[in-house]
Amino acid sequence: MSAFSATPSATKAAPWSRAAILRALWSGWAASVSVVVLATIAVLATPHARGIAFFPALRYAVVTPVCVAVAVASAFLYRVLAERSARPRVTLAAALVGLALVVLVGMAVAGPPGLAAAAFPALLGASVALVLLIPRFVDRPRRSRVGTFAIVAFGVLEIIGVVGALSSERAAPRGPQGLAFEIPRAMFDADHKFVDLPSGARVHYVDEGEGETLLFLHGNPAWSFQWRDLIRGLRGSYRCIALDYPGFGLSEAPPGFGFTPREESLVVEEFVERLGLRDVTLVMQDWGGPIGLGFAGRRPELVRRVVLGSTWAWPTNTSVPRGKFSVIAGGPVGEFVQVNFNGFAAFGLKNGVVREFPSNVLDVYLRPFLPLERRGIAAFYPGQITAATEYFAEVEAGLSRLADKKALIFWALQDLGFPRADLERFEKTFPNHKTIEFPNANHFFFEDTAEQMIPEIRAFVSSDPGRATVPNAAGAVR
Repeated sequence: MSAFSATPSATKAAPWSRAAILRALWSGWAASVSVVVLATIAVLATPHARGIAFFPALRYAVVTPVCVAVAVASAFLYRVLAERSARPRVTLAAALVGLALVVLVGMAVAGPPGLAAAAFPALLGASVALVLLIPRFVDRPRRSRVGTFAIVAFGVLEIIGVVGALSSERAAPRGPQGLAFEIPRAMFDADHKFVDLPSGARVHYVDEGEGETLLFLHGNPAWSFQWRDLIRGLRGSYRCIALDYPGFGLSEAPPGFGFTPREESLVVEEFVERLGLRDVTLVMQDWGGPIGLGFAGRRPELVRRVVLGSTWAWPTNTSVPRGKFSVIAGGPVGEFVQVNFNGFAAFGLKNGVVREFPSNVLDVYLRPFLPLERRGIAAFYPGQITAATEYFAEVEAGLSRLADKKALIFWALQDLGFPRADLERFEKTFPNHKTIEFPNANHFFFEDTAEQMIPEIRAFVSSDPGRATVPNAAGAVR
């Protein structure tokens, strides 16, 4: 029998009783469970730049309720068609295809460029799935206990997911003087400044203290806020500058900006030139390393010293832990968790420190990633670990121009993304170095060790750091 043949006569004759209405509701809900999964996968599988090219209109909190509503409406429509039409499935298919076309046209006309193309696979897949599933659920009311339990369980998970996604979309309070969000002065005691660069980027930064310049470069998922404790402790002796890369924190990217590490590194170079900085001591962690060392390799005459912490500056193979992390966190799973729940940023921060983050500190860390159009950057950068191979090769090649620079290296031994092999490469790259290991610190090591780091940085900048061979209070010094 054809999949589009008429339904059994028993279905046509059934009255619109309370039981029939409940059956239609159940049938629509049951079909929507599979449709939501299919539509979500289709959105994520459509080729695009992870995170930064994701359309908020296609997020889980929108797709799920829409799929449920359309599935339930389709169940009722099919029930009516089964009573009045000889070919209800064909008519249902035509109705769903027509609805999908109307939605696509609306997206193409009123939506941002590319939205209709990104939504097409999901709309097509959902329409086909509903055409196949709705008649099956409506015509066969009896189901196994296992099947019923599975539908209920997945349905509950979908509801929990929507609630969790919506709760992540709460807006941060706006800050004074036009700041996009509030930054409590008691927490980050600094004046917030902006500079418009010739490239079109509008860069947010803080500039505290006087003396030799320390330029702080943050990682991901983070922004200049991560350096607040070190700035507070060092600004009495040095000029401490910390910026946000475009797309991070409060900085804005120019039109057409691709947010790649090479582009961010060029912005850092442009920023240094715009502020007229010279003899800079770079303080870098995580992505601050390849972004800052890329700049330093191009312009070694502007850099006097480097302070490195749990970072890298060379291509990464997908077979090592950092590469595996790149594939997972920078792929569909990482994007789904981040753009829909702000989950990667929250998870990375909570698990990147040894102590428990105070809730108010974590809240400020996450504020730049709350807006739907800005949170995807945190999902984009994990993938760049393995995608930006050419840029990392350039950074690695430029390290030879920095061999004469003094280096202070902090290494968090609990950060599995940066093994001892990376530390040893930096020690070979910078022969005149001092290494301080932190056995009880993780990715955001400065959150746990700022009090130990401040005197070490002060001593490093003010004199020849040498190389200690005995342990001290900061950890194991090598």
